[in-house]
Amino acid sequence: MKKRWIGRWMIGTATIHTVFAFVVYAEVWIKIISAGIFDTVGVDPKIGAPALFLLWGLLYYVLGFTIDALEKKEFTPLPKSLGWGLLFNGIIAVVLMPESGFWLLFPPAIAVIRSNRRKIDAT
Repeated sequence: MKKRWIGRWMIGTATIHTVFAFVVYAEVWIKIISAGIFDTVGVDPKIGAPALFLLWGLLYYVLGFTIDALEKKEFTPLPKSLGWGLLFNGIIAVVLMPESGFWLLFPPAIAVIRSNRRKIDAT
């Protein structure tokens, strides 16, 4: 039985990302909630950035839980496109924002790509 960690890694990353979004941008979230939430972002980047930060975290939750379910069912190999997509996303993000947590995308991306290659080579 192989070790299930890729989805859990993504879930952990999503948790850190989401908590960070609420802690670092607490004042902005208070402002959003006070304004009634609906249509509060508009074009203000000081409100849009925390909203996108939260949405990325939620997206990584969905991705992490999906990957974990596939790993649990021992669906192997994970789709190669998933690994390349994570890697491509990580490269672009790190180039644009080197001082970010996007570096955390590289271990699962490489693991998916390598796992996929090993399964194909073994057949």
